[in-house]
Amino acid sequence: MSYSKSSARIEFESEALKLKNLAQKISYNYSPLSYDHKQLIFQSCIFLLCARIEDYTKNFLENILYNYRTKGAKLKDLPENTRIKTIIDHQKDHFKSFYNQEDEKKLIGKLSFSSNISYQLIFDENPFTNQIRVGNIIATNKYPSIKNLNKVYNRLGIDNITSKINIKASKDLKTSFESFLSLRESIAHQSTTSITIDDVKRHFLNVIEYINYIDRIVYSHICKTSKSIFW
Repeated sequence: MSYSKSSARIEFESEALKLKNLAQKISYNYSPLSYDHKQLIFQSCIFLLCARIEDYTKNFLENILYNYRTKGAKLKDLPENTRIKTIIDHQKDHFKSFYNQEDEKKLIGKLSFSSNISYQLIFDENPFTNQIRVGNIIATNKYPSIKNLNKVYNRLGIDNITSKINIKASKDLKTSFESFLSLRESIAHQSTTSITIDDVKRHFLNVIEYINYIDRIVYSHICKTSKSIFW
């Protein structure tokens, strides 16, 4: 099965194109908007593009889990890292409490086979239903920093996805993506330098390309570790 865009990528590119076209439309000299109004729109487009990346990640992972669930996957078909991360999520708070209170009886009760659903994830032949949620994969790492992207996709079993993007692209897209995030942070937290329409177009092109490679790398990973039918 050859690669095809995920529905999340298709939606992301559609929304990104709308924002870029808006920025382009108001950039022309004949636009009645003032320089300050144009700057506000350029900045908003950069800020909203970052939000669209967050939407892409959430929708992308939801679609992947949906495909596993509706196409008859067994737990062995899912990435091992995803299963392990979910087991950790179901147990870590109980161990934190134990470390503070040293109440062994309470810990044993919380981790009993009948009350802790995480044990279901150990058995390869169990059908995948709803044992894993998107929140187990994204957790508190929603913002698309380089560090967070590596964390989120490691939970799918992909080690250091940002380095893999550079290798697949044969160029340093990581630095370009970090430049986009730096501009977004500048807009959010401090006064920023002027943004031109060329700046907007460059960042949009780089981010769209970045998402392209994320989509493709995850596709290859799923085909290798699971089956292409789950894409």
